[in-house]
Amino acid sequence: MRCSLARVRQGGRLAGAAFARTRPMSVTPSCPILVVHEDDLFRRKLIAALDERHFTVTFIGDGEEAVAALQEKKYRVILLGVDLAARRGLQAFEYVRGHRQELNGTTLLVVGESSPELRTLASFADETLLKPVDAAYVADRARNYC
Repeated sequence: MRCSLARVRQGGRLAGAAFARTRPMSVTPSCPILVVHEDDLFRRKLIAALDERHFTVTFIGDGEEAVAALQEKKYRVILLGVDLAARRGLQAFEYVRGHRQELNGTTLLVVGESSPELRTLASFADETLLKPVDAAYVADRARNYC
């Protein structure tokens, strides 16, 4: 898309030719994503990767807050870190599974350790990403759904 602006408002009135933009513009729309993950290091890397890809990010560390956030706002993508050994992420996971119809149009990405239990548990998710996983790769996968 090319953009040319010959006149701009200046002090309430139109000014003369202010500037012309001739190089192509690329605008990637923002995408609301809810990230529920407890690992601080991974979370920081993921914030940077998602920011580069123009996401509007809400980060939450536990399931109770995630459920409240999901009841408050609609997200295009939910990235849910699940740790079966520590039983982390399960409250949010169960909420999403029980409210799939209400969350229609929302993509669920699950991140966790490889195990048969996780595969069974996350069988309804749109994608399951197995640890160790790179934050940039996760952000790229999420962008595919926006």
